[in-house]
Amino acid sequence: MYIAVFMGPFGRGPRDDRALIHYCTEGAIKAAADGFSLVTFGEQHFNNYEPYCNPLMMGARLAPFLGDAYFGTSMCPLPYHNPILMAENINLLDQLLDGKLIVGFSAGRVGFSPDFENFGLDPKEQRAIYAEKFHALMMLWRHKLEDGPLTFEGKWVKGGMHGRVMPVSYRGPHPQFMIGTNTDETCEKVGREGNILSLGPCTLEEAAHKYALFRTGLDEGGYSEAYKAERLAKSLVHHQVVVATSDEQAWEDAQVMVGNNPMLRRDLDKRSLRQMFEDGEAGRTDMTQQEAANSKFVRSWFIVGNPDRVTEQLLAHQHAGIEQVLTRFTVGVYNPPLWDASYKLFVEQCLPSLEPQHFTAPSGDDVHPAVSAGPAPFQANAEYAAQDPRKFRLQTAEN
Repeated sequence: MYIAVFMGPFGRGPRDDRALIHYCTEGAIKAAADGFSLVTFGEQHFNNYEPYCNPLMMGARLAPFLGDAYFGTSMCPLPYHNPILMAENINLLDQLLDGKLIVGFSAGRVGFSPDFENFGLDPKEQRAIYAEKFHALMMLWRHKLEDGPLTFEGKWVKGGMHGRVMPVSYRGPHPQFMIGTNTDETCEKVGREGNILSLGPCTLEEAAHKYALFRTGLDEGGYSEAYKAERLAKSLVHHQVVVATSDEQAWEDAQVMVGNNPMLRRDLDKRSLRQMFEDGEAGRTDMTQQEAANSKFVRSWFIVGNPDRVTEQLLAHQHAGIEQVLTRFTVGVYNPPLWDASYKLFVEQCLPSLEPQHFTAPSGDDVHPAVSAGPAPFQANAEYAAQDPRKFRLQTAEN
């Protein structure tokens, strides 16, 4: 199967920023060398989470060092971005990575931190902003110079584009991207539109259900069997992974790593993480609303245990038709010793049994025609410059 890794740590404040940026950089290079299929970075603002902040810049930094591994983002919240700049930046990163890029798009997260307010956006219009900016991005990526100027007259995207998006992407007709969602209706839509699906944390049963909807969408889209297989292979579900020599130690480590996670209400629920997990697995019906929510959170987010148990849980995803799992070892707030111990044990004792695979690099028709063709002949450039100096000026040694 395909095992991806997400570099997504929490910091405690500005003193952790530099250490975490370097930790994630070095960790991504190591993960690529260790056989992970995809290395992803997220985009967060204002909240000490993923303090490198800009995944595209991290991808550019890592491009020379990832070998066969792909680079991805999990996720880029489109509402915060100018679509023209986004198209240019992603195309440039696609060039630097020779097409081994899968950019994740989302509508952003409301409530975790005041992102929308800080960017001057109304969080109530989150979905509409995303839809308009996604549509503009697709128009930009499909545009050809001979089509003439593009015009945007939306509520959040105005103006237009005279000229072309540059550089062109390495992969044609545009870089690969995945859509982040856990909504049933959107999962089916992602398949119908022929895109890659990125599920946030959810239980295996939920993930299998959402993948079934995704497959239905792919079937409805009328795509070839090869194309559907490739979309399914690159789609993924995200889990935080904690491995130790015993189940007991793994849960103790997870308890330390998670600490006071803002997504877990501990004031009304004093159970350990392990008890939350086990109560959820047992299907307890006498839990309070908060206890049930916490049990659901732990079951959705975490894969915890000794190497055999963790391997078994990941293989269960493969057996359910989920070919790629996005693992995260940077669980909780800054704790390199525990992160490293869990990662090392996973690579040594889990990964070999999972028989990790890599995705192939783009070739043939998957490469943008302009990239395949290479630079135009020098004389042709000179003739073009002579005919229309306003569009192209040739600089020579003489001038």
